[in-house]
Amino acid sequence: MSLTNFPNGISSFGMPVFAGGFPTFGNAFYVDYTYGSDSYNGKSTKRAVQTLSKAYELAASNNNDVIFINGYAEIVETAMIDWTKNRIHVIGCNGYPPGLGYGAGARITMGVSGVAANIAVVKNTGNRNTFTGIKFSNGDTTATNLYTFAEGGEYTRFNHCEFYKGALLTTAGTAE
Repeated sequence: MSLTNFPNGISSFGMPVFAGGFPTFGNAFYVDYTYGSDSYNGKSTKRAVQTLSKAYELAASNNNDVIFINGYAEIVETAMIDWTKNRIHVIGCNGYPPGLGYGAGARITMGVSGVAANIAVVKNTGNRNTFTGIKFSNGDTTATNLYTFAEGGEYTRFNHCEFYKGALLTTAGTAE
């Protein structure tokens, strides 16, 4: 599989040129909430999946797969993403380079789910995952949903990310 739409790919000084200038050893998956569909394979911008949860499902643990999110429309998740895989890298794309300047490159949000098992938008227990240029936002009013991002992994990195909890702010243990 080539890294570009060119049949033989392109390179610069021997290094493959990749979307946004980011090389990867694993696969690339694309998320586009407006034009994507979770029935697609996510392997190109023209066949992007619609949700981060679907891109995560397609990514392989310990493969250094990269998920690129088109940041012009927020991604709405209907349930918590139970992130148990390792070494998956998520990049919010809304200008270049991602994450610089005011505001994150992409937004992942969850509204009212009504599911008691949902404690956050993402619950990460995987190792060495990275998140760049993403605003995580939680508006769930379910009593058990106290967090925006529940972090339990090892060596997780957040680069230019924002976290916002917009509901249940009077509940003990919850903060904006």
